Amino acid sequence: MKHPRIVAWLLTAIAGFAGSESFATTMDFESIASGTAFGQAFGHTPGEVVLTRDGIAMTVEEFFLGTFTGFIKAEVGGLHDGFFPTTPLSLDNIGARFDFAGVGFNVTIVTLEYQEFGGADNFAVNDYTLYELGPLTDLPVNVAPGVTASVDGGAITLTGLIESFQIGGQELAIDNITAIPEPTSILLLGLGSALLHRRLRNIGKR
Repeated sequence: MKHPRIVAWLLTAIAGFAGSESFATTMDFESIASGTAFGQAFGHTPGEVVLTRDGIAMTVEEFFLGTFTGFIKAEVGGLHDGFFPTTPLSLDNIGARFDFAGVGFNVTIVTLEYQEFGGADNFAVNDYTLYELGPLTDLPVNVAPGVTASVDGGAITLTGLIESFQIGGQELAIDNITAIPEPTSILLLGLGSALLHRRLRNIGKR
């Protein structure tokens, strides 16, 4: 009987996929020319999509602090380039929103790296409450309905069903925004990959 062996092989393949982050998708800024800038002075408007990488769409947004509203500059590299091992995005009184509608899976974990250099910050998840914060360590655990946040050592991890998040700052830099699928999505992707592999092997034997 071939079927039990095929099922066993598929289950092994799926287990391998489930134990990895092979299908995670990341927006970084390595492939964008250092000094590329976004904001009002560069012809952009709030809510405009300025970057798309691996299905993640980034828009530039207004920054809020009390009665002040800013939309000055987001710059690839910029003043804070030397503080990261890879090229960050420096935020100067501006926000950036990352939308995961195009990644092709349900996102249940998001991670990002950051460093603060002064001033205040904004943060929101799934277009719920926009928090005005001192340090990002003040971010509440229950950051949005069904979504929790943890902040540790220059990294933020969001857990829950995440459709988007927005971050802004006066002197803030961010990098490596990574979206990770829910386990069910990983299993389905693994199953599809395993079935495709088997089909290609069968074609090759003909």
